[in-house]
Amino acid sequence: MKNSTPLLLSILLLSLFSFGQTIWTGPKITFEKEGSDNPLLAAHQDRITDLVWLTRDNENVLFNAKTQTQAPDDGYNSPQDTRWAEGTTANLSSLTFSDFKSAAPKNSLNRPQVKDMVGKDYVLHLVTDNIYIDVKILTWKTRSEGAGFSYERSTNQNLSSKTTTAQPMRIYPNPTAEFIQISGLSSSTGYSIYTILGSKENSGVLEVDNQINVNHLKKGVYLLTLDSGTSFTFLKK
Repeated sequence: MKNSTPLLLSILLLSLFSFGQTIWTGPKITFEKEGSDNPLLAAHQDRITDLVWLTRDNENVLFNAKTQTQAPDDGYNSPQDTRWAEGTTANLSSLTFSDFKSAAPKNSLNRPQVKDMVGKDYVLHLVTDNIYIDVKILTWKTRSEGAGFSYERSTNQNLSSKTTTAQPMRIYPNPTAEFIQISGLSSSTGYSIYTILGSKENSGVLEVDNQINVNHLKKGVYLLTLDSGTSFTFLKK
C-alpha cells in the first residue's frame, strides 16, 4: 500500500490556505494623509480593520499604527501584518507577495523605488484577517515635499454605507483546545464542522457572541462552514 502521507499533507495545506480567504470588491474609497498630519491620530490612519491601521511618518514607507509607532529605519518588513504584490485581485493566484517596500519597482541597481509605485495597481493582503484588497497608489511625496501620500482601495462588499464601521468575521482562538468563536457575526446562522477529508463531525446553530464547543474533537485541522457560505479552517490542539 502506498504511503498516503504526501496526499494528506497536500490536502491539509490546501485547506489552510484556501478557506476563510476574503477578497474585497466593494466600492472604492480614497485615503489621503498630508505630511503635516500626526500619524498617531486616528483621523490620519486608514483603519481598515481592527488589526491594520495604515499611515505614514517621515520615512519612505507605510506602517501599521495598530502595532507600530513608526516605520523601521530601513523601510523593510512594514507595515506589520500586511503583504503586498503588484497586480490586481483578478490575477491573485499568480502574484508574489512581499513587504510594501520590496513590492516597489526596482531601479537599475535593483533597489526598490517607492515613488515609482504611483499610478500602479497593488494587492494588499491583511495577513491575520486573510483579506485581499485592491489598492492604487495615487500620490507619494518625498520628505522635502511633505512626506504625504494617498491611495484608492476597495472596500468590504458585504457592508452597506450605513455599516462601514463593521469588521470582517474572524475565527478565534486558533489553534484551540476547547471552543471556537466567530467575531463580526451579525445574526444567528447554521454551521457544520468537517474533517479535512470531508467527514462531518458536528453541526448546529451559532448565535451571535456564542461559542462552539470543540473539546470532543480529536487533534487536527477542521473546516467550519456557515450557512452564509463563509468557511474557516482551525486547528484543534
